[in-house]
Amino acid sequence: MPSVVLLAAEVPAENPRKLASVTESDSDKIARMMREIDQLKNVNQQVMRQIQKLEHELINTVASDKPAAVSVPAPPMEAQARPEQAEKEPQRTAEASRSVTDLEREVHVTFNQTFSLELGFEYAHFDQSQLALNGFLALDAIFLGDISVDEVEADIYRTTLVGRWGVTDRIQLNLDIPYIYRETKVRSRGAQLGSKLVTESTVDSNDLGDISLGLSYHLFPETVSHPDVVLSMSVTAPTGKDPYGIDAITDPDGDNTNLQIPDDLPTGSGVWSLSGGVSLLRTTDPAILFSNLSYTHYFAEDFSDLGVRPGAPDQPGEVKLGDSIQLGLGIAFAINERTSYSMSFTQRFFDHVEIKPKGGRTNELVGSDASVGTFDVGVTYGLTRNLSLVTNLGLGLTNDSSDYKFSLRFPYRF
Repeated sequence: MPSVVLLAAEVPAENPRKLASVTESDSDKIARMMREIDQLKNVNQQVMRQIQKLEHELINTVASDKPAAVSVPAPPMEAQARPEQAEKEPQRTAEASRSVTDLEREVHVTFNQTFSLELGFEYAHFDQSQLALNGFLALDAIFLGDISVDEVEADIYRTTLVGRWGVTDRIQLNLDIPYIYRETKVRSRGAQLGSKLVTESTVDSNDLGDISLGLSYHLFPETVSHPDVVLSMSVTAPTGKDPYGIDAITDPDGDNTNLQIPDDLPTGSGVWSLSGGVSLLRTTDPAILFSNLSYTHYFAEDFSDLGVRPGAPDQPGEVKLGDSIQLGLGIAFAINERTSYSMSFTQRFFDHVEIKPKGGRTNELVGSDASVGTFDVGVTYGLTRNLSLVTNLGLGLTNDSSDYKFSLRFPYRF
């Protein structure tokens, strides 16, 4: 395969005596020519990156078809002057483009693949404490009543299988199937009105999560004047175990009336949702800038029981989860031929939850709104030509966020 080299034309230096006599129209012409040269240089850089990607794909294709008879393409004129570098240059260029390609696929939607499967594992940890007071203050310093300190530790293990199919060079479909295991441990101090007595109880659950189907559309490719723009839309079905109608049990293993735990844990939201968003990507060597904005609408759903009291009559009603808006910003770098890393910030706001009992009025739950902010650091490593390892560590920045979460993903591209 012949190598392609683009050379930018050099602008000869002008004679100082001639510049002194340049007319106003000549000055405008020179400024216009200089702007055109700058634009051509930017286009030249983008074309070189695209050529490197095509060279990498062609080399890998030839190597997979004929592993024992791969011919190295002739090096450019600059490399022929240094034979020891001429042998290494094609491999270095191809591997560098592999790193950039993997990086772009992880922080943005790309449309240069036919089909891919991704197996992911995620662990999230929550740890919260709250002080419950049931009584009153005497003399502004002495509390008369019951005191309990509740500590809640929650661990969520999520296994996800994601399939992505490039329908055309502008349309991609994706299917996300999660399976969730949850364990929650609740401790309560204040058993039998004693501040030193502690009661602990654990509840766990595992089931299928909410399955989602998404579509992405490549609106604008990246150019000199604007970034790469992708529109996306997804619908999520309530295939997981919903959180409504789960009974709250008072210390099933003891006599601490302060401790109440659910007898089961949900793995889904219980309602349908529709999301839409836009993501942007801008290449500014050596970095890649990316951002996204999305909005999720949760549809109201009727349930046969919203109560939490064991043995009580069913309390049917309607639930409307609060809509959410999410904003993300990040930057990514290619470290070497196979490794890249990224840093990003994500903020998501949830509106209040509304509940309407059957035959009653709609009530807005106080304190049901939430603000979830996380800072993520990720590393991507190319294991083979088709398989990559993606790691991510997320640190919670708000009270509604998990303390931390860690994920491993293995995307395989066919």
